[in-house]
Amino acid sequence: MTWICLLGPSTTGSQAIALHGHRLVVLAQPDQAIPREVTAHAERVVFCDITDHDATRTAVDRLAGELGPPRLVVSFTEHAQEVSARIATGLGLPSVSPAAAAHARDKAAMRRLLADTPYAWPYAAGTADEIVDAVRAEPDGVAWIVKPADGAGSAGVTALESHAGVERWHAKVTAGRGHRTQGTAGEQAGAVHYIAEHAATGPEFSVEAVSAAGRHTILAITAKQTTGSPNFIETGHVVPAPLPEGDGERLEDAVRCVLDRLGIHHGASHTELRLDPVHGPVVIETHTRVGGDCIPELVRLATGRDQYDHAIAALLGTDPAQSPAPAAPAAAVSFVMPPAPGALTALSLTPTHGILRWHFDRTPGADLTGLHSSHDRIGYAIALAETPAEAMRTAAEATAGVRLQVIAPTP
Repeated sequence: MTWICLLGPSTTGSQAIALHGHRLVVLAQPDQAIPREVTAHAERVVFCDITDHDATRTAVDRLAGELGPPRLVVSFTEHAQEVSARIATGLGLPSVSPAAAAHARDKAAMRRLLADTPYAWPYAAGTADEIVDAVRAEPDGVAWIVKPADGAGSAGVTALESHAGVERWHAKVTAGRGHRTQGTAGEQAGAVHYIAEHAATGPEFSVEAVSAAGRHTILAITAKQTTGSPNFIETGHVVPAPLPEGDGERLEDAVRCVLDRLGIHHGASHTELRLDPVHGPVVIETHTRVGGDCIPELVRLATGRDQYDHAIAALLGTDPAQSPAPAAPAAAVSFVMPPAPGALTALSLTPTHGILRWHFDRTPGADLTGLHSSHDRIGYAIALAETPAEAMRTAAEATAGVRLQVIAPTP
């Protein structure tokens, strides 16, 4: 029996590999907690820095000397995508290419590759100083969205709606670094890089896909809810997205173009877009992995398609291991937001019909922060229903009914 090397202790990824009948070896960050669901399937767990190519390749080579060549080296973890791709490609194994993984991680590189497609949007990239210059070069009042070029989880996303707004943003992100520096981005060692682009309007979606030898299969389109301007932190998702058929096809065409342009020919992908009422689909970002926020679970519940299973099957060149019936026509997740910074002293909820399960990342005794990124959310509820609207309404009403007691920090 051959073995598959999984970078990062993905619970559902481990289950998918086990379903395909391969021995599983998991590589994880030192001191990282390993879920029981992973250890139940893994033959062994090896600790090393999976964001470091040389350290990870040494670990894989050592295992290969003992177990023989791996059948796959794969990762569903954001920060191990490039390492996984480099090692798999170096071993001659099917994988997304290292260049494609790098372009997906670098939002500025992605936009350069899409610049001449219908799905591009005016943008600027560089240091905080260069972003200020780009915004001020256009008329005051043009709306921009700025974020770190390699960011995730809505961290650092900010709407800039005026020249005064960009100056406030610049002062915030460069606090403690003195006056504006001179020179190019390359001359400013250690500078954080950002991308800024004109703000699209319209609803937001993500498209969940799996590619095999350059052929892209769309598993589902997810509708997304966010806090809106200025930070656009995601508050909920629903599958399937309630879309007219023509709009769904437009989003799918845009995603196929993105995957082709970036050279994402193998494995899972998660692409976020807005459907601007004038411009049409506008690409926000793409990833060479499954989406977060329980989106793969929603896809499986509403379609019967497991993106992890399909991704492993595509890399192996086989059929998916399972084809279960959908649990319901629609599935949604809604997140519980922190009401204010402070100590969480009590949490209670009201049982709600239609809720499949609850999950809480924070429990009484935890310290809450303000809402700056998706990592600050407290928990979520997943709902099943006959329609997307009903599923989203049920999930949102359930999380709105969560009662939290928070003691504000002492001044």
